Amino acid sequence: MKFEKFRLNALSKSQMREVKGGGTCGYYNLKSGTVACNVSKSIALAGVADHSGYWCCDSCSTTSYCGNA
Repeated sequence: MKFEKFRLNALSKSQMREVKGGGTCGYYNLKSGTVACNVSKSIALAGVADHSGYWCCDSCSTTSYCGNA
């Protein structure tokens, strides 16, 4: 199958996000108690820059802090 035909039949970007669980990230800072979900990866990493918590991207739906977000 040619790429162009495949591309037209493939999942849309939003559908791929649903399948892969990506597109948004989250974090839980243990020191401050701050939880943020559905943020960019850079924000999630900045939220735990002091190494005092957890962050996620692809697995956020399985975490206790962003699982219901």
